[in-house]
Amino acid sequence: MSEHDAVDRLTCVLCPVGCELEVGTGPAGGVQVTGNQCDKGVPFAEEEVLRPKRNLATSVPIRGTASRMVSVRLSGPVPREMIFPILTEIAKLRPEAPVRRGQVLIADVLGTGVDVIATRTVLAKADS
Repeated sequence: MSEHDAVDRLTCVLCPVGCELEVGTGPAGGVQVTGNQCDKGVPFAEEEVLRPKRNLATSVPIRGTASRMVSVRLSGPVPREMIFPILTEIAKLRPEAPVRRGQVLIADVLGTGVDVIATRTVLAKADS
């Protein structure tokens, strides 16, 4: 990497080694990665620098049960810039019990191709 490249330092999380990566981006937008000890580090660094994605988990209020909340998560990662708009959509949820683990609460949230799903079963008051 030349001294004019912007350099980011990342810790790869794709295997137990946890390589400390140096990622340089040149003026043409190319990515150069050093420090990886396996073949997973380069694609990880490229995606993290060029197309970062995140997954998220949170909780929403639930109606019709003694439980006050149900935990939810995304079915897959989404572009990082979509996290806050998706959280806004999730905040509107008020599912009615019963809710089953894996149940889709919002399909294809904001056109991302990713669903918001319940992570646990919450029974209705009469089902408890």
